Amino acid sequence: MQIWRYVLAGSVVTALAFIPQGHLTKKAAMPALEENPAFASLKLQKHTPTNVLPARSPVSFSSSRANKPLSGVTICVDPGHGGEGDEPGYTGGTTGVATGQTEGDVNLRVGLILRQYLQAAGANVVMTRISDNRCTEDGTCQRDELDFRPNTAKRANADFFISVHHNEATNKPSVNYTAVFYPKSNSSAVPLAENVSSSVARYLGIRNVGAKVGDYRVLNQLGNIPGIIVEASFMSNPTEDQRLANLSYNKMEAKAIATGILNYFRVAKGKDVDFKGIFAPLDSDSHTAQAMADATFIRRNVVERKSMFNTTYEEVTVDRSGKQVARRSLGSSTLAAKKSSSSSKSTAAAKPSEKVTKFVAQSKENAKTLASSNKSRVVLSERNKAIGSSKPVI
Repeated sequence: MQIWRYVLAGSVVTALAFIPQGHLTKKAAMPALEENPAFASLKLQKHTPTNVLPARSPVSFSSSRANKPLSGVTICVDPGHGGEGDEPGYTGGTTGVATGQTEGDVNLRVGLILRQYLQAAGANVVMTRISDNRCTEDGTCQRDELDFRPNTAKRANADFFISVHHNEATNKPSVNYTAVFYPKSNSSAVPLAENVSSSVARYLGIRNVGAKVGDYRVLNQLGNIPGIIVEASFMSNPTEDQRLANLSYNKMEAKAIATGILNYFRVAKGKDVDFKGIFAPLDSDSHTAQAMADATFIRRNVVERKSMFNTTYEEVTVDRSGKQVARRSLGSSTLAAKKSSSSSKSTAAAKPSEKVTKFVAQSKENAKTLASSNKSRVVLSERNKAIGSSKPVI
């Protein structure tokens, strides 16, 4: 029995010797990011999803296109001026009264961010410049510098031209508003200008003077391309100039211009645009984009108002909810004047017949004869007696 005890104990010890043991691993220490100035702002945070969506199939190409309302549209973005700081010759533009920054630099920052928003909506964007330089090598000629911009749009067969600018009011530091100019020769740009102006003013929180006719070379040289110049705000206003020096403020302005352009497409195409879905990859505040777009949406209608005597026409501007935000008279047309005009035109146009011509000639002869006879005096006498009574003159 003692032998079997020793054999059993030996077997147990042998078995224990061959059982796999857990491998001890050394835990890597996390770097102290706070101690490194380069990573002082980085902190690991636990992410807990609050809205867990059910599993579904991957997004198809068709659904992705539905979120690209500007797909197939080419837009030329023109950051106005450029190169004021270090290039001689014509560059134009104003200078911030509080910061000393150049308009060309502000226009460029807004224009480059605008490109990102428009591309997110599916547009093909062509830039007239992407650096703080003149557009042409010889900047001494103002005409060449200005013509380069619309010519870029025409070479690209652009559907729209958007020129980004900022205004100034000499010796009037309190002035600050949004205005968008369109060419007189292309009225199709009016709703585009209205929607961009409405959106920019609402986003920036300043007064909106709306769409205005602008006699500018960059617009007049566009031909049939609808184009606008966005004078977003005034750099001669010290407070506004300081805000324009902030990149986040430039981003908000670019987003506002993009919203106005997309609102125009809502008017032109008559369909809704998913602003939140478009802006989400670029903007953490995209949840408010749809509400802001609806609040700045502009639609213009011509209303005809008829009365017994005339017809008047009014241009009524309404927002997304249907609320009237502006109205202006387009003039009136008097019905009596219209009838008289049409009657005189028809009389002049119609050639009298031979019978009518003879009758008129005979009437003139009879009038002459009657004037030289005693009969005319009798007729006039009877007429004088009848004046003031109900007795008819025969």
